[in-house]
Amino acid sequence: MPDLCDGSSDPAIAALTQLLESERDLALKEDPALVEHVDPGRVWLLWFAIGATNEICTLVRRDVNGEGNEIFRQVVSLVFGGGIRSAVNPVTANKRLIDLFESSGAEAVQACMNGDSWLGYYLEALRAGSCHCR
Repeated sequence: MPDLCDGSSDPAIAALTQLLESERDLALKEDPALVEHVDPGRVWLLWFAIGATNEICTLVRRDVNGEGNEIFRQVVSLVFGGGIRSAVNPVTANKRLIDLFESSGAEAVQACMNGDSWLGYYLEALRAGSCHCR
């Protein structure tokens, strides 16, 4: 899969894009059947991205609602260039699943900021939520 980073001069966008790509690629490599079953349209990866964006904005002291929205839009256009297609309606989605994926995204950012190189937060959220997704 090609690197989707655009060489942005904004380190928050570059780091967030790299984190999301790495988490997505790891899940696709480790358990492609789970990804296809639970998140074929990548809507849960989107919720993961929301949590990660909010967390990175908090950690680098950026306004979540202003700058965070712009960061999120740029990252989404890079990581989800093909769009998001899912049978999951975000309006009626299980709130616990939304919280699970958002908190997993935040945890992934916290770990990276603390120097932890372990990946798999998205994959673990997929596994934890697999019986409730779809």
